[in-house]
Amino acid sequence: MRLGAITIHIKIGEIETLRTENWQIIPDDRQTRIETIGGVVVQDFGHVEAGDSYSCNVTVPSAGANIIAAYWHNRTFVPIIDIHGVAIGDMRVVIKKYGYVEHFEDHIWAEIELWRV
Repeated sequence: MRLGAITIHIKIGEIETLRTENWQIIPDDRQTRIETIGGVVVQDFGHVEAGDSYSCNVTVPSAGANIIAAYWHNRTFVPIIDIHGVAIGDMRVVIKKYGYVEHFEDHIWAEIELWRV
């Protein structure tokens, strides 16, 4: 039995990741603290679920990376299945950076964001 890191997978459109790490949900919380003379005021427009986004690091085979890059380049909305098998909905894929996996040149790692716009 191996303890420690757990390998999780998500599905981005038609591509299932080999590995997904650092899965984070970034809520769109629209409140701002405004400093005033002698106090503080909070401007609160609530939580806008449509603005929520997700970020993670993924590893995929090169062919899958090409498809994900096409989603990003063409601004295609694709269905996302999260780590629990729950469909999140059609989302925009944003690639922040990517590179080759050491010792596995036919695989790509990428830092991505998934936007619910």
